[in-house]
Amino acid sequence: MLFPSTIICALSVVSMMMMLLLGRAAAFSFSHQHHLPRFTTPKVVSFLSASSSSLDGLPTISSGDSPFPPLYGKTLVSIQDVITAQQSSTQQTTNTNNNNPKVIFIDASWYHRPDPTTNQFRNPSTEYTQGPRLPSARYIDIDSVATTHELFPQDNPNNLPHMFPPPSLFGVAMDAYNIRNEDHVVIYAKRGAVFTPRMWFLFVSMGHDENRVHLMQGSLEDYIVEVGESGGVEVHSLADGGSSEEGEIYYVEEYMEYFDDGVLDVKRLYNAYAKLTPRYKVSVSQARHICDKEEVLDAINSNLKSMESNSNDDDDDNDNGTIILDTRGSSYAKGHMPSAIHLPYAQLVDPNNSLILKPTSEIKQMLEDRGVDYLNPNKKLILTCGSGVSVCHGYLALRQLGREMSNENTRIYDGSWTEWREYPDLPKVTS
Repeated sequence: MLFPSTIICALSVVSMMMMLLLGRAAAFSFSHQHHLPRFTTPKVVSFLSASSSSLDGLPTISSGDSPFPPLYGKTLVSIQDVITAQQSSTQQTTNTNNNNPKVIFIDASWYHRPDPTTNQFRNPSTEYTQGPRLPSARYIDIDSVATTHELFPQDNPNNLPHMFPPPSLFGVAMDAYNIRNEDHVVIYAKRGAVFTPRMWFLFVSMGHDENRVHLMQGSLEDYIVEVGESGGVEVHSLADGGSSEEGEIYYVEEYMEYFDDGVLDVKRLYNAYAKLTPRYKVSVSQARHICDKEEVLDAINSNLKSMESNSNDDDDDNDNGTIILDTRGSSYAKGHMPSAIHLPYAQLVDPNNSLILKPTSEIKQMLEDRGVDYLNPNKKLILTCGSGVSVCHGYLALRQLGREMSNENTRIYDGSWTEWREYPDLPKVTS
């Protein structure tokens, strides 16, 4: 004999099953009516374990809201912040027809010097493919998503490295990576890498909501240790030639042919999609906070003229001058621009972990010791370095110190010393 409570329980289970079936049918109908892209599983995709794939209890997120309070509005995020957001992220892209914002991991590993232990350059794309990597991470190469001479010979006639890309290229790349405007982007790298701020600035310069662009403080290896200690989200490695049936997928089928083991062939992609309007909406007509050598030369000439006039008593005139910060290391002493102030990027990070920015109190002291009035919005700042990479450490530091940034008052010289030194007529200070 069935008790009333048993009958009620059974009816509840049946009711829930019917609701699930109806929901799946509705989703199937919607996806076919609106021609949503289909997703398939390439062999190098990172997957979450089945034990961490539950979607139960997650709230419905309205369009434009962020379901990730630990991340929203924070540029520098702790590993624990990332773990907490990842655990509540509806397994990111597993629910591929879900229009809610996602947490997207970006592997920004990039090396400018040989590995000190092997004296050989590491290959970040190979390391990404072989793993480990964070769940469903994308690998983005600053040398590929760029204004390369090969794709844009008129815009980069001197074949300068990793120049910031045009918005059209960035938008197409975001579509291929299945990154949307409302997604949270968490940038990380492996131990030994340094220049994750360059990837952060790429998204900022392209107009991605700064509240949704984050730099993980610490390395992938630090994350793995933290996850092991906290019991949080698992990190996956993928064996050569392996595959998985577990299901976290980020590739849209129409872009599959442009990926090789998870690495995007940007040239082929852009040649195929250059004339189409990307789904990702780039809100700028060109990269923000970027300047060219002509703007830098104007600033230097103005500074030199001010020095020659010896107008030291005119504080208002001094406030209108331009500060030039050079974030290179030892190469600064071999040659730099007149009036440039040396602010080595290596001194802005933790000496024991180059992927952690120093406390703002220490950075503030460094700038004050150099006489940099960084909080004055009327004081224009131009940042330069070797080739437009480490300069982003300086920009990040200024932002963390509370400088009021505008497109006009804080600029990065994209070509930097690599371009400047090639022009004999440009002023230089050499040792």
